[in-house]
Amino acid sequence: MSSGAEGLSNSAAHAMQPQAPIHPESMAASPAYTAPTAGAPLFENAHATPTYDTAQAPVAPPADTTQAYMAAPAAQAPVMSSSAPAAPAGPLPAYGADLRPAAATAPAAPMPSAAAPASAPVHPSNASPLNQPAVVRQTPTAPGPIAQAPNGLTESAVAATGAGAVAGASAAQTQAQQRLQRLLDAVARQEPQLRWAIGEREDGATVLTTDLASGWIPPHVEIPTGIKLLAPRARTRTLEALLGETTLTATYTPGQYLPPADDIEPAQMSIRARDLHDVDELGWELAQATKWRDGLPRLAHTLAKAASTGTGYLDSEVELLREHLATVAHQVLGDYPDHSDAAKVGNWQLLATIDALIKNEKTAANYHFAWFQALSLALKGEVHP
Repeated sequence: MSSGAEGLSNSAAHAMQPQAPIHPESMAASPAYTAPTAGAPLFENAHATPTYDTAQAPVAPPADTTQAYMAAPAAQAPVMSSSAPAAPAGPLPAYGADLRPAAATAPAAPMPSAAAPASAPVHPSNASPLNQPAVVRQTPTAPGPIAQAPNGLTESAVAATGAGAVAGASAAQTQAQQRLQRLLDAVARQEPQLRWAIGEREDGATVLTTDLASGWIPPHVEIPTGIKLLAPRARTRTLEALLGETTLTATYTPGQYLPPADDIEPAQMSIRARDLHDVDELGWELAQATKWRDGLPRLAHTLAKAASTGTGYLDSEVELLREHLATVAHQVLGDYPDHSDAAKVGNWQLLATIDALIKNEKTAANYHFAWFQALSLALKGEVHP
């Protein structure tokens, strides 16, 4: 009896103590019965050992990151009575699993500034916890100072630019001077006994002249293309003054060196430089000027009428006319530059007009006779400066 009572009391005391949690996995793996250890009494109970339903531990819900909640105070564990048997506990929850994470306090949005530019929404992934798109305010930054080149570098650049401009202007001036000299040599080579002057004016015109007969160009001298001649008028100026205001000039005097024609580029000649206003009734005026002209042969008047009216003439008469033309030219150039006979210069101009009409060069004929009229008026007292 005493042994049985002691066994019953031990069983009851053992039942009151908390037992280790029973896992189904371990039960399935363990054998159905356990052999008693040595020295432990084996008792058979008349009644089945009471079992208790294991209460499931509360599982913490997943944290809600979309809404903000204040953490609730942790629930206090119920106090178990010493008289009531303790229910076997299941698997213990993780430490702090019943605590909800404290919600992040949304930062207060900064007050909008009057000078701030329009706000731009950020990426949705950076949204605030309140499911509102975050707004980023950008503060305008003052423009930084403009970088300035060092003074030494700026002065060097200005000096280089100025030197380049000077070099370019000098090169252009050199080319223009060489052009003038080339044109002047082409004219002086045709008549080296005269003084010549050529210049470039501010408007870009290139003017050619000689001091014979106030700027008249003899008929055997061809004029290069692009050159302008002086208008028919009696003048009493020097050679350089006849050109007027020019930016570049070049002159030639008899006896000055002239490069051979084969060593330089030939200049293109044109009759347009002698183009002037037409003389009214050129044929009739020419016949009247050569009718009783002193120093002219009778042949000059005959050929003047034939050339202006279109009647026939002989080749021998033309050859004789050109002989008289060469003779008067030789006389004028022989007296130059010390003396210039205006009558002989007039005869040269009249014979040159007749010869141009025979050659059907009306522009040259008009040019020579216009000069004859201008200088004839000067002999009558109408001399222009």
